[in-house]
Amino acid sequence: MSSQPTTEEREVFYLSIAGTSVIYITLIIGYLLTILTATRLTLLNFLLFTALQICYCALLWWMIRVVGKSPKKWPLPLAIGLLIVITGAVGLLPTTGLQWDWLLFLVTLSLLFTFLPVRLAICAGILLYIAVALNLGWLSDWQWSQIYPSLISLFPAFLFVGLFSLFVRMLEMQKERAERLLRQLEVSNAELERAHVLLRDYANEVEELTIVRERTRLAREIHDTLGHYLSILTIQLETISKLQERDPARAAVEIAEARRVAAQSMQEVRNAVAALRPTSVAALNFAEAVRQLGKEFERNAPETALTLDLETELPPLSPDISVALYRAVQEALTNIRKHAQASKVLVRLRYEDGALELLVLDNGKGAADTTPERHGEGFGLVGLRERIELLGGQVSYGPAEQGGYRVRVHAPVPAAPSASFEVQQGKSEAEKEARSVF
Repeated sequence: MSSQPTTEEREVFYLSIAGTSVIYITLIIGYLLTILTATRLTLLNFLLFTALQICYCALLWWMIRVVGKSPKKWPLPLAIGLLIVITGAVGLLPTTGLQWDWLLFLVTLSLLFTFLPVRLAICAGILLYIAVALNLGWLSDWQWSQIYPSLISLFPAFLFVGLFSLFVRMLEMQKERAERLLRQLEVSNAELERAHVLLRDYANEVEELTIVRERTRLAREIHDTLGHYLSILTIQLETISKLQERDPARAAVEIAEARRVAAQSMQEVRNAVAALRPTSVAALNFAEAVRQLGKEFERNAPETALTLDLETELPPLSPDISVALYRAVQEALTNIRKHAQASKVLVRLRYEDGALELLVLDNGKGAADTTPERHGEGFGLVGLRERIELLGGQVSYGPAEQGGYRVRVHAPVPAAPSASFEVQQGKSEAEKEARSVF
């Protein structure tokens, strides 16, 4: 153990009430024995002995109340030194006719083992025992035949007091450590309780956010599925109302097509309830699903020429990315059929540098259109942007430079390990290719 007091030792530089009471009782007993057994009691030696005892008790009180709790280091050695000086002075009083107060030496030994580090206390105890031997030798005129019995009888007392004081000190240290751990445990329990409350609040917030996200997703799916087919039905019903008297045969064809679209819409709603995933994407790969969507567009908008440029080798796509891109094409074609009055439409897909780029371009009214879906932020485009942003991608839409309207989707997709295909031309060259269609 270190010769310097540690932080934990400084925290126990005070005695318990029981220990302090024992020390004071021992001092009183030693004082009374010395006075009552004095061979020649005078006023001078009585007052001198009493003054030394009072100084010893006052110094002991100062050590217990002040020195033991002071962060400074110098008061402790000073107090220990003064105690030893007083003890030595009392040891010389038998020359005035008083008895030798051997209990005071034991009290001093106990205080050494209480306030000093263990190694330093052992060394100080040995030196104190040597001082006792010298004190007895001086009082006995160095007649060692009289000194030896006293030293031998005092040695067990010194050993017992030293070990007992060390044991009590270790108990005090363990008690203080246990109390400190108990306080830390109470603080930890309080922090754990606060963390539990915060975690419960966070779980409630996550649950609310999950519900909001699920509602948003359901709204987006309803718009992309049921809204898509209802838009087709609306257009077909308008066509039927116009052709009912002028061209009954064509009206019958449109009625049959409307029935087919309604049936497909019902199937799509069933699929949305079951898995919220379009059947075309679930059953086919992405390119085939887009081609099927293109055929549907051509049936419902025969006056618009659709060009599908999907000749690019795709890596394996996750269901989320496939559905998001499918909905982007579906939303763009639905808006074109409803508002654009376009004669040409291009849907182009490119994969390069670990990202997919989808472009839907038409030569319709573009900026001249004032409908929310074409000129502003309709729910379909907002939902499309939110869906792509959740995948780490970006969506841009607006009037094209050469006229018409353009929707571009850029979504990061990790390349397949076995993918081996050439890098396509840059975005600027791809834009020129897209413009050449018109």
